[in-house]
Amino acid sequence: MSDNKNINGKIVIVGAGAAGLTAGHILSQKKIDFEILEASAVHGGRVKKTDDFADFPIDLGAEWVHKFIKARPPIMESLFEGKNPDYPIFRYFPETYSLWKNGELKEKNSSKHWYFWNDWKFTNNTWFDFFDQLVTPAFKKRITYNSPVNEIDYTKKKIILKTNSGKEYTADKVLVTVPIKILQKKYINFIPELPEEKVKEINKEWMPNGLKVFIEFSEKFYPEVLVLDNLIERIVVGNYVYYDATLGKKTNKNILGLLADGDESEKYVSLKSDEAIFKFVLNELDEIFDGKASKYYVKHIVQNWTAEPFIQGTYSHRKASAKKMSTPVDEKVYFAGEAMHMEGRTIAVQGACESSYLMLEKMFEDVAQSKG
Repeated sequence: MSDNKNINGKIVIVGAGAAGLTAGHILSQKKIDFEILEASAVHGGRVKKTDDFADFPIDLGAEWVHKFIKARPPIMESLFEGKNPDYPIFRYFPETYSLWKNGELKEKNSSKHWYFWNDWKFTNNTWFDFFDQLVTPAFKKRITYNSPVNEIDYTKKKIILKTNSGKEYTADKVLVTVPIKILQKKYINFIPELPEEKVKEINKEWMPNGLKVFIEFSEKFYPEVLVLDNLIERIVVGNYVYYDATLGKKTNKNILGLLADGDESEKYVSLKSDEAIFKFVLNELDEIFDGKASKYYVKHIVQNWTAEPFIQGTYSHRKASAKKMSTPVDEKVYFAGEAMHMEGRTIAVQGACESSYLMLEKMFEDVAQSKG
């Protein structure tokens, strides 16, 4: 990455998700002045966990380590090589798989299902642990929470950012890392407005609704993977799968997870409450497994990502040009995130992280060129 000797002034990062935290890590190492404004009360964004549900931590958001995504940010080099003893990963390969279709449960041969082969998971940790323990300690005091940015005025040399509370912040450069849904809904007012071509491209992207549900049972009556209706459609078009959340974990618990996004998630997220969602899921499982879900039910947790006010969905689905969406504006406002990878290696945690490396490199180059 470029030398930072030409970087003067302050950089404000909007959003403390994977991309924002990675940017903070980079700037902290380079000793560049920065601040992160986070809309919610916690950092992590779509990287979220719970320690209270089971005897191992559970990823409520990003969970898998997708090796098929070619992004390889330096911060994750040892992780992907399997050489980080603090964050061991294992190959995720279920041995039992069933398909529920037309009212019939059919067992399938999991060895034929190539889509699991390049997926890995953490053995003892979560994606949140990775950031919270390895990345944020060096600069956590630079994160200002409960500060949703609703205006970025870049008409003058100094950029003015305003939050919902009316507080103002000044910056020389801004890095926006919020989810694409927040930009589409214009929760942030840019002055002047972003270029028309950029706005059109942003609005092309699809970040669907979605959720995750985890249920503990006293007995295991389900396969390691359960797909509903159509195998290829669920994997290619969107995620809609029940899975054994304990696979590869050191536990005697029986915990089934549900991951649903896209059109198939609508029947869940359209319900009025987490409790209504859970009851729908339990009834669905009872239908598939002849009432065993209710019989062996212990407890549950629902993470409705659509209902999160500063996220409102799952992740981008590559319907637009990441390069066009991420193009900086006036060498003042820069963009990063899982949908904003300059070289198109979008989605997944590593895509978000690498986007910050690339965009900050671009920012540093712009500063160097402007100083001649």
